[in-house]
Amino acid sequence: MERKADHATANRIYNEFDPVFNWKSEQGFEILTINLPGFRKEQLKVQVTSTRKVRVMGERHAGANRWNRLHKEFPIPANINVDSIAAIFEGTNLVVKLPRLEPMGKQTSPIGTPARTPPVHKETEKVQPPKPAKEELEENAEKAPQLPKPSGEELDTKRAEKEEEALKGEEKRNVCDGVKQDYRSKMNAYKENLGGYMAMVKNNQREITVGMVAPAAAVLLLSIGFYASQMFTS
Repeated sequence: MERKADHATANRIYNEFDPVFNWKSEQGFEILTINLPGFRKEQLKVQVTSTRKVRVMGERHAGANRWNRLHKEFPIPANINVDSIAAIFEGTNLVVKLPRLEPMGKQTSPIGTPARTPPVHKETEKVQPPKPAKEELEENAEKAPQLPKPSGEELDTKRAEKEEEALKGEEKRNVCDGVKQDYRSKMNAYKENLGGYMAMVKNNQREITVGMVAPAAAVLLLSIGFYASQMFTS
């Protein structure tokens, strides 16, 4: 009997069956529908491979030694939970339901309530309110280095020094004025004497030799130089 079964299997002619299929999205699922006319539920096998693929296999007798064979793999999308994939055979269609992964915020806790992520406490930097302009000026004035205030004795000493300098200046001005005035009065007197002498010469119509005029001019120049030197040295 086993030899007959092996012989019959060896003589089979297989026709690779390429089914019609389609994908559609529903709420929370991706649905894969495969049209398999002539196939029965017990003739099919559905697997999820380690390479994230849905593998559908099956074969059916098509008469005599001819067989239709099915071997098809469908890639699983990245957002699918492979541990919850299910398949059901309805009529001539194999319907495979692939549940999508729920976002982290919508995952449910074991008791059925939405899981809440623990609050994250952020350290906030404390911002101090700006100080009024008046307070800021007072604070800056307190931080500024304080200059030592002069005492009463120092003020009196400085005031006395200034008054003494003013008196010395006044005395120097008075001395200069006296010397200048004395010089002017003597110069006027010499001019008058010289004028009288010249008038006398003209009135008497005397001949005056160069030897007599030269000594008088020399005396006059020496007198002028002497009083000028006294004025400037004072």
